[in-house]
Parts: sequence; C-alpha cells; structure tokens
Amino acid sequence: MNERPGLGLAHQREPVLRLWQELPQEWQGPVIGPDIEDWDAVTENGDRRIDLTGLPDPFGAELAWMAHWQAADGTRSSVLAINQLANILRRAIRDDHPFPSSVRAMDWETASALQGWFYATRWGRLPHPGSRARLRVVFRFARLALLARCHDGPWWALDDWHPRCDPRIPLTGREPQANYGCSPGQITHGWLREAVKWHLGTQLEAGTLRWTTVSQSRLKSLRRFDNWLTSWFDDATDVLADATGACEHAAAFRRWTADPANRLTRAEDHRHYDKPVHPRLLNDDLRAVAELFAFVADNPTEARGILGRSPWEQITQAHAASWFRQVSRIPRTATLDDRHYIDDQALAQITAALPLLGMPRHETMSITRGDGEPVPAHGLADPQAMRMILLQILTGRRASEIRTCEFDCLSQAPARTVHDTDGEELVRFRYAQSKIDIAPDSILVDREVAAVIEEQQQWVRQTFPDLRPRFLFVQRTGNRRGDKPYPSGTYNWMLRELSNRAQITDGKGHRINLSHTHRFRHTRLTRLAELGLPIHVLQRYAGHATPTMSMHYIAAREEHAEQAFLATVKLKADGTRVQFSREDHDSLHLLDRADRFLPNGWCLLPPLQSCDKGNACLTCSVFVTDASHRDTLLRQLTDGDELITRSTTTFQQRRGHLMPEDNIWLVQRRAEQAALRRLLAAIDDHPGRAVQGGGCGTASAGPIPLTLGITRHRRTDQ
Repeated sequence: MNERPGLGLAHQREPVLRLWQELPQEWQGPVIGPDIEDWDAVTENGDRRIDLTGLPDPFGAELAWMAHWQAADGTRSSVLAINQLANILRRAIRDDHPFPSSVRAMDWETASALQGWFYATRWGRLPHPGSRARLRVVFRFARLALLARCHDGPWWALDDWHPRCDPRIPLTGREPQANYGCSPGQITHGWLREAVKWHLGTQLEAGTLRWTTVSQSRLKSLRRFDNWLTSWFDDATDVLADATGACEHAAAFRRWTADPANRLTRAEDHRHYDKPVHPRLLNDDLRAVAELFAFVADNPTEARGILGRSPWEQITQAHAASWFRQVSRIPRTATLDDRHYIDDQALAQITAALPLLGMPRHETMSITRGDGEPVPAHGLADPQAMRMILLQILTGRRASEIRTCEFDCLSQAPARTVHDTDGEELVRFRYAQSKIDIAPDSILVDREVAAVIEEQQQWVRQTFPDLRPRFLFVQRTGNRRGDKPYPSGTYNWMLRELSNRAQITDGKGHRINLSHTHRFRHTRLTRLAELGLPIHVLQRYAGHATPTMSMHYIAAREEHAEQAFLATVKLKADGTRVQFSREDHDSLHLLDRADRFLPNGWCLLPPLQSCDKGNACLTCSVFVTDASHRDTLLRQLTDGDELITRSTTTFQQRRGHLMPEDNIWLVQRRAEQAALRRLLAAIDDHPGRAVQGGGCGTASAGPIPLTLGITRHRRTDQ
C-alpha cells in the first residue's frame, strides 16, 4: 500500500477513497495498530498489527476501512484474516496470478479459490476449515458495509440488504435492532430480481411493509416464485405474456408451492417434508406475486425508467387480478382447542430440566426424561437462555419481546397498585413490543418475575463489567459496545438441545419441542382466562389490538370444563346434593337478573341500560311474567278492551266516522291486547312456568342454540 493511496484516482471513480480519507490518521495505514489506543481491546489477536504495505489501489484503502468498521461496530478487527488476504494478494502480484480489481469485486467464492491457490503453492496443501472460516468473516458484514457505503444509488439496488451494514435501510421505532439480513440477489431471473428490489424497497420506505415482513416472509415467497418459473417455463417471461393465461399460471403456482419439498430455502428445512402447507402460507405466496404485478402495472413510467426495456412492459392489472383471485378465503373455524397448551405434567418436566441450561458444560445433572427414565446430562453453560425461557413461562411474552427488551426494564408500579390483593409488591415490566404499533408495551409483574430480571441484570454486570449494555440479554461475543441483543438463532439452538436431552412429553404422551416458545404464551393466557380475568383485561395483558385475537390464545381444555361443571354442584352439610326443581331454577334466575318489579311481572333490563319503551312493557322482549300474575293480566285485558271500545266510540261521535285501523294509538293498544292474550294462553298451556316478552313463548326447557356472527367483524386480508 502506498503512503498516500490513490492520489491519481478520481474520487468519483473510487468512492472508497473518500471513506479512507475520513478515517482517523492512525487507521489509514499502511501499518495499523501502533498508535491506536486500547488496540488489544479492539483486535482479536493481542498486539499483532495489520500490515497493508505493497497492496495495489484500492485494496489498502478498502481493508483499512473494513478493519475500522469492525472496531466501530463493536466486534473485533480481524487482524489475522486481513493480513492473510494481504499476503495472498502480494503473492498473486509476484506470481502474476489473476485476481479481482478490488475487495468489492471479490465475492467469497473468488476469495476462497485464491486462498486455496495460496496454500497449495506455498505449503502444498489446502487450507484448514478453521483458516477458511477466519477469512470468511471479512467477507460477511465488513464487506457488506463497504459495498453499502460505496454505493451512491438507492440502497435497495444492492443484492444484499442488512440494516447492521447499511443504515439507509428504514426501520420502525419498534425494530431498533434488526440483526439479520436478506439477499434479493439470490433471485436468478434478472428482470424479476430488479423489479423485486424496486418493489420491496419502495414499500419499506413508504412504511407499507416492515423490515421483519420483507426479510422473513415476503422475499422468501418471491424466491419461491423465482424457483417455480425455472421449473415450469422454458422461457420464464411467458408468465407476463397474454393475461388470459394468468389465472392458469396462478393456479399452477399454487399447486406447486403447496408441495412442502418445493418450499425449501435451507437444507435443514427437510424436517418439514411430512407437514402439509397451511392455506394461509399459500395465500402469502400468491399475494406477494400479485402485489408485485400490481405495483409494476400501476407505475409504468417509473418502471421504464428504473427497469429499462424489460418483459415488464407486458404487465397489466389483469395479470394482478388473476393472481389475486387465486387467494383463497380461509374459513374462520373455531380455534378453541388445547393443541398449543402445555399441561402441568410437561411444565413440571420443563422447570426440572431448566437448570441444565445454566450449568457449566463440565458439570452433569440427573434428569427424568418424558418416558420416565432417569439419565445424566451435561450442562449447556447458557444462564441467559435459562432466564429467558423462564420469563416466557411466567409472563407469556413473545420470545422477541424478552430477548430484545431493554436492560433497565423494571420500574415502580403506580401507587394505587403497588401491592396486589395478597399484599405482594408489584412492579412494572417494559418489554420489547415490536409487532403491534398501537399495543401497550408494559405489564405489572410480581416479585418472582422481578427477581429473575434482577438476577439477569446482576449477571450481566459481573460478566461484562466494562459494558454499558443496551439490552437485558446480550450477545456474548463480538459485542464490545454492548449494543447487540442475544441472537435468536442461538436461543432456538439451545432450546432444541435441551429438548433433545430432556425429551419432554405432556399428559397425552406428545413430545414438547421447547423451541416452539409461543406455546408458553398460549398457556399463560389460558390460565389467566380460567382464573376469570375479564376479556378487556386479558387483551391489555396480552398486548393485543383486539379481544378477538386474545380469544385465539385461549385453549378449550376439557379438564377445565369438567372442573367448572363440578364447581356448580351444591352440597348440603351431610355431603348429599341439593335437589333443585325447574321452577326453583326459574325463580332464582329471574330474581337474580331483575332490575325492577312490575305489577304484572318483572323487567330484566340490565341495570346499566336505560329503557326506551316507556310503559309499553307488554310488547317488550325483556318483560317476564308467570302464573302468579294471571289475575292482574286478566284484569288488564278487560280494562284494555273497555278502553278501546270507549275511545273508538268517542272518536266516531266527534268525527262522524270510525277510527282508522292505522291510527297509531289504536295500533299500539291492539298490539298490547294481542300480547296479553298470548301471555294468558301460554300461562294456561304451561302452568307454573315463566313467560317472556309479550307472549313470545315459555322459557326453554333446555339449552338454546345460538349462532354468533363473530367472523364478519374481523378484518381479512382479502
């Protein structure tokens, strides 16, 4: 590397030189390390220096900037890997071996091939896997960050997206730490790849989609579409041809993506082969393609400017409509079952096995597996994972809400709720609500939950005394600044390991996979509902936007139904049951609900509601009477007939003609008389029974079937 690299290069041609000039002087090289304060803490290799001498432009500037970015990112500068890459380049120059013009132009496959050549020519062997892994670190985040900083176009034009490496990627306020990326560049058809970048990038910037949605689901759906195009067409652009065939294409894609084998994006997903694909996932794939088609068709002028001359010039809204029509309407079936509920037997096994997560690896503990066999098991040396799953069990929060919650997440509860009904002190726990913008992000918790959180805070302070952590659960390596949360992949791996060792089963003999942590949320909310929590309180605790969503989490447990039924049995002092007649039950029911006693019956209008009927009780559906009021009702019928006769006679004498049958007063009086006759007839037909609602019939002798229209109030994605 020259003392002043790239002096003959224009800044416009080599943007990396602008980045290099912005580095602190001690980071500009060609030897990096001697003048840098706390170098031992910045590098992963003690006092070793980075030597970039003799490298052609712009390699020296690129590697210097990448080393500095690693240190600023909170990881450690890869001294050995950068020095090895510098040695490879110097040897390639000496032996006149071809290599790319820059690190930006050198992907990992090219770098790996160069490393193999270097080892073969110098030592006569291929590099050890550890050497390849060390060099690969340089070509992950640091190179992505370099590509992003040197890219003057829109961020979405790049093939790899990662918020950690490119701060231009928009994140919502509830997505403060997105430590994962995605690669639209993996889409093989160029015309599709560029349109997907433009579409998803625009949706992100507009706030229509979130980073989590784009990276975790939407891009995967479009990659499956790309794979289908390869397998289905000789010329993939035929999917954009005549719109009359679009419906057939969409149906074919739906059938193709319904095969679990066609949905693989990772080799380890083979375990899902035997599971049918849920219709909602099929709809997600179809909707992703349809929205892409609609977006390009809606913006033809912008499409020509961004995509140029491309097959997209054939797209119309008819294509999008045909794909949207293949999105099926999923019936809202009852979800009140106990599939996601963890019973007491499984929960007891889980809590007994949890110490394994926190124990050192050299220690062993005897645990009883789900089949009843006691086995010794080594510890997993991860106390953070132990406390995370314990908090999920105790609070019912989502895994992401625990894993990324802030370090200082406890606060004093309001003065009126400092203690619960048992006198136990309560505190407020603020979790990382990242799913629903309008949902709350805190709950009241007891001292048991607070003790787990305080224990984790103490562990972080002792383990990382020099850190000022941002998160309660922290990444243990590559986190010098303490601003990276515990990785989700590590958490899932730890829970799978614990599941494999403990082999937990529930009372029905079914295996419980601990990595499916959402089951703890179902279980917690079910238990709270069974304690009688009002639905609006349960909704607030769950952090849901609607009570309907909260009800999806409630398991209809047969055991609880039996307990609730037995709780209604009344016993006398001698242990025998109290026998109730139907008449006793009716009387108790009426007296319990009546707000007013009327001369001829009872009014069942709830106390908090106002009556808009005036005195027209006989035709009101909440009016109830029985045989005890028969004489009063007969007298009222007679008086009513006399009133009608007297009034109609007076009307005829004054007006000279009969009172019209549609006269409002006469209509109301005749309706009351008709109701009275029906009431009396029903009382005579069923003596001793209550009659409701102006002769609407007798009280039912059995359960009344009701059809509740709960689905029509829900929002759908159709």
